[in-house]
Amino acid sequence: MKKSRFSCLLAAACLLPLPVLAGPSGAHVHGTARLQVAVDGDTLNLQLETPLANLVGFEHAPRTDQQKRAIRAMAERLRQAGEIFTPSPAARCTTVSVELESPLLQPSPPSGGDGHADLDGSFVFRCENAAALRDLEVGLFASFPKLRRIDVQVAGPRGQSAARLSPQQRRVSW
Repeated sequence: MKKSRFSCLLAAACLLPLPVLAGPSGAHVHGTARLQVAVDGDTLNLQLETPLANLVGFEHAPRTDQQKRAIRAMAERLRQAGEIFTPSPAARCTTVSVELESPLLQPSPPSGGDGHADLDGSFVFRCENAAALRDLEVGLFASFPKLRRIDVQVAGPRGQSAARLSPQQRRVSW
């Protein structure tokens, strides 16, 4: 009976995708961000997850005017998605929407917490020539020098892939 139960558990574990086995998807690692890229028809969806320390140098509620300005500047920069994310030029993509979520972007940021605030960004582009959409250059490193690595997962009409971006390697292709 024990051997049968163990065999069933082992078989179930083998069916799980590797990221599930690697641990929680919300790992908070300074210097590292995650970017999910999804191409669906003429729509390019980007989902960014990163510790705020990568973007502004701190993760607590802003305490000084300088920190408040840093939060505002970071949000303004990310809202310029077409300057930060450059899809294949031949695809003629334009930004449709940008949504940024973080406790520090609230009108009254929480003063407590565990000191590990993140930012979740959603960026949607519409492409006139989606068939020409083959890659994406990510300009986050130039705007946010504390960011050292972006782990990228891509899902699109040509299948799924993964890449690791750095300040020296800013383009993901599919």
